[in-house]
Amino acid sequence: MARRGEFIATLTEKLLTYAVGRGLEYYDMTAVRSIMRQAAADDHRWSALVLGIVNSTPFQMSVAPDNPAATVARVAREH
Repeated sequence: MARRGEFIATLTEKLLTYAVGRGLEYYDMTAVRSIMRQAAADDHRWSALVLGIVNSTPFQMSVAPDNPAATVARVAREH
């Protein structure tokens, strides 16, 4: 609990990474800080973090693959 802020920051970064399907870049950190600020008003509840991510610019601007099945097949062939 002494490092709660670090935990929340790391959790937010990991959730956003998963949500957008790519690694985060320096320009995504603005969104991470914004999500954390908004969630703080709701005591960093899980639902507040998820809503912050869904409403964030990186998530809103992310592009889904054209054919998810083809992407899965390609990744399977590569491994």
